[in-house]
Amino acid sequence: MKKLLALLLCGAMALGTAACGAGNEGKGGSDAQGAGSAGSGQASGDTQEVVFWHSFSGATEAALTSIINEYNEGRGKEKGIHVELVYQGYEGTDKVMLAYQTKDYENAPDINVGLTSTIPAVMDMGWTVNVEDYMQEDGSEVTKDTFYEPLQQACTYEGQMVAVPFSNSIPLLYYNKEMLEEAGFDKAPETMDELKDYVTALTVEEGGEVARYGLNMQVKRYQLVEFCVSQGEVSFFGDNQGGREAPMTKIVAGDDGTLKTFLEKLQALIDTGGYKYVEDNINEEFAQGLSAMAIMSSSRMGTLDELMPGKYMTAYLPKVNADDAGGAAVGGSCLNIFNRDDDDRARAAWDVVQYCVSPKSQYTFSTASGYIPVNKGCEDLDEMKTYYEENPQYKVALDQMKEANPLSQEPLDLTYNEINGIITEIMLEFCQGNLGVDETVNKIVERCNDALDEYHSVNG
Repeated sequence: MKKLLALLLCGAMALGTAACGAGNEGKGGSDAQGAGSAGSGQASGDTQEVVFWHSFSGATEAALTSIINEYNEGRGKEKGIHVELVYQGYEGTDKVMLAYQTKDYENAPDINVGLTSTIPAVMDMGWTVNVEDYMQEDGSEVTKDTFYEPLQQACTYEGQMVAVPFSNSIPLLYYNKEMLEEAGFDKAPETMDELKDYVTALTVEEGGEVARYGLNMQVKRYQLVEFCVSQGEVSFFGDNQGGREAPMTKIVAGDDGTLKTFLEKLQALIDTGGYKYVEDNINEEFAQGLSAMAIMSSSRMGTLDELMPGKYMTAYLPKVNADDAGGAAVGGSCLNIFNRDDDDRARAAWDVVQYCVSPKSQYTFSTASGYIPVNKGCEDLDEMKTYYEENPQYKVALDQMKEANPLSQEPLDLTYNEINGIITEIMLEFCQGNLGVDETVNKIVERCNDALDEYHSVNG
């Protein structure tokens, strides 16, 4: 891509993890910095090496390592393919871009886990494989129909499914079962108006100070977009279907009223005194009983299972308005394949990707993390059915995604990092009471549009 892109993307992965709820610390608590290659030793002889970059830690990392080890010891050995699994933190996409710009073949992966929001930038690289071409080949184990329609759409750009869904999540309402029962509630709130009533009832004050908040929630790009695109039958945060039909050039959520409507509902929550904007430690505050409810990504469940096993449940994201379509947009990351002038390596990488999204592999990955099992066939596995029966909070994410409008998606906004930073800054001011609704709408729209204009003026 154009030379400015690396700068625009710098830090996007780190910010995206917070926004898309990366509960990647999971259950295991392992030191991700020490993650190295899966399997035992380097490939040799005629074995085809495949380098796989990822950003996971804890139980999620352990699950992926298990999948890759199984591949290396079984299918990979049979086919002469060996996967080197490498932890890159959340800078993997930036590093791939740099390698491409400098033609540094040796310091680039064959597979990378990257945010779906960065698909346009990644697809502008000459190395990136359009995986729909692979999917359409006779004998391919994976086709578009392997995935649920919202996941297909999440990875679709300019009419083609160009990446493979993998670590995808969706925002959920988490609630402490005992606290809701003690307050007389037998179900979770379904709308933001109901949520306001719940927050009021669940907030506890001691000595004039809030000892327990009714609700904790961040409101960054990811959360703001979710509440906007879920309102209409078809609502987009940006033009050109949120950047999927063509590059996004402006924010439209200010024009259609979805942004203002959400902010009005959020203002009502803030006015209760029982809502708290939590920047970083939302998992811990909820687990410690400092809040009765929290809105977080489904990928947080692996962590919460460690922190408060059996004490929480999940529910759909509350509707902004009672008559909204509801549902939520898919967040998280996809798998990109790169062909660094070596067709055999790219084909080997495709074989690995197909294995990683198989029903069996997705069972392992999903149950360790809370990420949605992307392969429709996983839902039919006996072990998956049993797991959902024993852990119903995990199935809520899948059900909500299946009921959502497939076109309700995160935007592919090109300037991800900058737009996320703008929205984070302005929404923090709003939640602190320093900005009104209309002023917040205008600031978000104007500053995000300025960022998009600058990008397009520089990059043509």
